[in-house]
Amino acid sequence: MILRYYGHSLFTLAFENGFLLLTDPYGDFYDYPKQTLPADMVTISHHHHDHDALSMVAGKPQVFDMLGVYSPVADIILTGVGSKHDEMDGVQRGENIIFVIEAEGLKIVHMGDIGHVLTDRQKLFIGKPDVLFTPVGGFYTTDAKTAYENVKLLGPRVVIPMHYKTRFSAEMPITTEIPFLELMHANPEPMKLLRLTKGDISERPPVILMDITMEAIA
Repeated sequence: MILRYYGHSLFTLAFENGFLLLTDPYGDFYDYPKQTLPADMVTISHHHHDHDALSMVAGKPQVFDMLGVYSPVADIILTGVGSKHDEMDGVQRGENIIFVIEAEGLKIVHMGDIGHVLTDRQKLFIGKPDVLFTPVGGFYTTDAKTAYENVKLLGPRVVIPMHYKTRFSAEMPITTEIPFLELMHANPEPMKLLRLTKGDISERPPVILMDITMEAIA
C-alpha cells in the first residue's frame, strides 16, 4: 500500500487492489489547500467540521463513522473502536472512533482525535499495530506526552504523528510535532509518500514523519 499525508488527520491509503481509503477529511480548514480528493472509502473518527468534510471527497465513497467491524471489499477489514475526545470521559468534546485498518497483511491504526491514555479494553481491541497514526499536538487531542504513553502501550512497529501545528495552521492553539519527536528520540526527514508491504515493514524506522501532499492523486 501507499500512504500519503494531507495534513491534520487526513491520510490516504492506496491498496494494491486499486481501492483508495481516506481518513478524516477536513474541507475548508485554515490555510490548507482547498481541493477535492478521490476515495472509495472514508473513515470519520467523529463529526466535527475538520474531520467529516465529505464535500472535499469526490465520487460516492462508502463512509464509516460508527463502531463495529466492516469488510467493505475483499481483503480489507475496518474495525471502529470506541474512545473519547478528551480526558473527562467525553464531557468536553464527545466521542471518538479509533479505526483499525487491516489489509495486505498489515494493521494500520488511526487514532482520530483521541484525548486520553488508552484503557486496557481499548488496547485489547486494537492489538499491536504495524503503523500507528497518532495525534500529538495537544489542546484538542493527546499532547506529546500522552501520545508517547499510548505508543508505549501499543508497541507499534512504526509511528506517524498527525494533528499538529503546520505552516498551514499556524494559528491553531496546538504544538508542532517537535515535542513528540523529542520524546521518541527521533529526527526523521519528512517523506512525500510511504510504500509499505508486510515483507518490508520491519526495515522501516520506528518513527516516520510525512510531508504534506499538495495535490490530489488520481
